[in-house]
Amino acid sequence: MSNSGKAEVLIPRSLCLIEDFDNLNIDLEDLCSISITWEDGFVSELKPIKNEGKKPENILFPRFVETHSHFDKSFIWEDFPNLESNYRGALSVNLEEHKTRTKDKVLERVEKSLKLAIKNGYRAIRSHIDTYKSQSIDIWIELFKLQKKFLSELTLQFVALAPLEFWDTSSGEELAKIFSSRGGILGGVIVPPFNKKDISKFLSKMLLLASKYKLEIDLHIDESIIEPGAGIKVLLETIENLQINSIPITCSHLSSLISLSHHEILNLGEKMADKNIKVIALPLTNFWLLNRDNKTTSFKRPVAPIKQLQKSHVDVSLGSDNVQDPWYPFGNFDPFYVLSCAIPMLQLNPWERMTLSSIFLAPSRLLNLKWDGLIKKGCPADFVILDAQRWADVFSCNLKRKVFIKGELHR
Repeated sequence: MSNSGKAEVLIPRSLCLIEDFDNLNIDLEDLCSISITWEDGFVSELKPIKNEGKKPENILFPRFVETHSHFDKSFIWEDFPNLESNYRGALSVNLEEHKTRTKDKVLERVEKSLKLAIKNGYRAIRSHIDTYKSQSIDIWIELFKLQKKFLSELTLQFVALAPLEFWDTSSGEELAKIFSSRGGILGGVIVPPFNKKDISKFLSKMLLLASKYKLEIDLHIDESIIEPGAGIKVLLETIENLQINSIPITCSHLSSLISLSHHEILNLGEKMADKNIKVIALPLTNFWLLNRDNKTTSFKRPVAPIKQLQKSHVDVSLGSDNVQDPWYPFGNFDPFYVLSCAIPMLQLNPWERMTLSSIFLAPSRLLNLKWDGLIKKGCPADFVILDAQRWADVFSCNLKRKVFIKGELHR
């Protein structure tokens, strides 16, 4: 059968659940030699390969989960470049693009991005869509049609990325109603400098709206190098004042937290963990855009302090963010490009459990997927199999991969 098969592979130990654990052959980089069989699109057997002299020539990963992307503006760099390469320039060019934006252009970008992401090995993606009062509601109807169209290959979630005050308008209420039956997510931006009183007011409106329609919230927050943690502190205060703890909240970026002391980060992390706030670190765009002051010789790059937040029991995911747009001119919806850049940048060891958690397991939890990403008996046969024997091969520039969707080779 086309959706059944067998392979001898290496699998990272922390991504594999196997009954015969005692006989596992594990190398120095924590890769296990395993024989894997799948039938009718699901894993039916996992067995250790006992021949220590024979190392498999392939590494198997679960298909990837992208926690933070921007399909609506992907691949527009050529027409809307940000040659200043800073946050202010990106925002300015982004607003210029809005003047020429049409429903058909957005849908074309989304579909192009989806096809490329599936080909490269993603099984689920959350994408933010720029949202404003003058925008036609029709765009959302079409986006949810695309969500349904690609459902057999990929889980797709949409976040309405709007100014916070949008959620205190009739347009915001109307969109929230649509989202309540379609699974959409409320989004916004909190970046200093800001008026704390206004931000708290609009955050309250947003939280109450999410509570009313039982929706999630995903915020671009503290994507800056100034006023470290100002946004997350206001968010925590607002949640405490409203006494609303049931809303799933994701904080994307939190890059300014890196400027706080170790003690302050741990303290904030504990408060976030108490409210079950999840975090997405986005090093590629943050490293590219932020702290580009030509007067300084510092190469300090703001990015969410992943290890400290994990130590505080915050669930942290690694995301890619922008692809070839005014915010980031590179990338191509390839998870291995993201890893090749981000792992060395952040000094994360790929053979460690918490690193792999931020790449595979935490993203699965964030998107509330049925499968947590662990390779085990009964899990979907959704794999990316590389011609590789070590982590250095994974981060090479000449990857050969096979993507399996429900046990069938994707072509």
